Amino acid sequence: MPRAATAASSRQVRRLTTMAFFGPPVIIGLSLLSANPDWSGLGLVLGTLTLIATLSLLITAAPNGWLIVGGVIVGIAALSGPGPVLQAEVMAHQGQRVEVRVTSVKTYQGKHGPEYTCLLGRVDGKPLDHAELDNDSCDGPMEVGQTKDVLVDPHGWTAPEPAETDYGGIDIAAWALPVVVVLFELLVWLSRRVGLRRSEGR
Repeated sequence: MPRAATAASSRQVRRLTTMAFFGPPVIIGLSLLSANPDWSGLGLVLGTLTLIATLSLLITAAPNGWLIVGGVIVGIAALSGPGPVLQAEVMAHQGQRVEVRVTSVKTYQGKHGPEYTCLLGRVDGKPLDHAELDNDSCDGPMEVGQTKDVLVDPHGWTAPEPAETDYGGIDIAAWALPVVVVLFELLVWLSRRVGLRRSEGR
C-alpha cells in the first residue's frame, strides 16, 4: 500500500502546491537582489527562507524522496545562480573600465588565516559605489596606495570587479536561469500529481 501523504485531502494538496508555485520566481527575484552588495545579505536570507518554505509545502503535499532531492538541487541553483549571473551580465555588457587607488585595507580572520577587503577610490576623484574588492582580488595591507583597473557598473547596482575578469560564456549561463525556473515548477506540478494520487487512494 502507498504511504499516506501528509496532506489530509486532495483540496489541501491543491492549496499547498498552489502556494508552492509562487516559490521559484520569488527565490529567483531575491537572488537577483543579492547582486547588490547593499541587499545581498537580506536577499540570501529571505531567499533561503523562501526555499525552505517551498520545500516544506512540497513535503507536506507529497512526501516523495526523489521529488524532494530534486527540489533541493534545483532550489539551490535558483538561489545561488541568478545574483552572480546578473552581476557578470552587467559587467560584460555595460561595465566601464576605470582606474582606482587602494585607500585602505580591512583585515579579518577567516577559516584559513587572515582575509582582506581593499577599499577603493577613483583616481579621477569621482564617487564610486560599493568601493570594495574582496579577498580574491585584494592581497592585503601592502596594496594600500597602489592603483588598479576595475570594471564598474555605471548605474551603481553591482560592486566593482577586476578589469581582467573573464566573462566568456556568461550569456549561456543567463539562458540557463529560465530552465531552472521551469524545472522547479515542474517539480511542484509533479508533487501535486503525486499528492493527489495518494490523497485519493490511487
